[in-house]
Amino acid sequence: MMVDTTIIKGLYAITPDEPDTDKLSAKVLAALKGGARLFQYRAKNLNETHQFLQAEVIKQLCDRYNASLIINDNAELCSYLDAFGVHLGEDDGTIEAARKIIGSEKVIGLSCYNSLERVELAQDSGADYLALGAFFNTSTKPKARKVSFNIFKKARAQTQLPIVAIGGITLENTSSLIIEGVKTIAVINSLFMSDNIEATTKQFINLLSNNEKS
Repeated sequence: MMVDTTIIKGLYAITPDEPDTDKLSAKVLAALKGGARLFQYRAKNLNETHQFLQAEVIKQLCDRYNASLIINDNAELCSYLDAFGVHLGEDDGTIEAARKIIGSEKVIGLSCYNSLERVELAQDSGADYLALGAFFNTSTKPKARKVSFNIFKKARAQTQLPIVAIGGITLENTSSLIIEGVKTIAVINSLFMSDNIEATTKQFINLLSNNEKS
């Protein structure tokens, strides 16, 4: 059975590191109310027990709003929660190993940074989507490798997989991505650290949906 990659489009909301589950839940709920329907649970600084407990709460919220939840780095947690899929970075094991854990009906995304070789790896190893970034300066990963629009265009010519743009994306620079043909943007800080998460979510979605109509 083929996985449904049509969900990988528009706004892709990635959760910030937030040890307080109540605070994180409130942020995710605000994004859900704003219309976000694709999330990634990402918690780099929490122990595994804390991650499992926190992700379970986020999954319940996503289920309530019929939103899809992808788990960063952890195929076991994805399987445990029956989440939509898992996202793998450079040091998070292979696509093949993750597939054995989560099965053929779950989505696997691969971080490709600025590497066309990793784009090829994603294509050849059975990934369902890939992420390129950082497109802009980002406080989440200050030393992140930068991606040019030229690399994005080469990647798009190289694969039919959905490509997610990530890294320092804001309401102010989203239009420059859209002009270059980006269909999906992953956002952390400019969404979840905004003063009004629900309103900011709507603004991002409006920008992206206007692009779909044009």
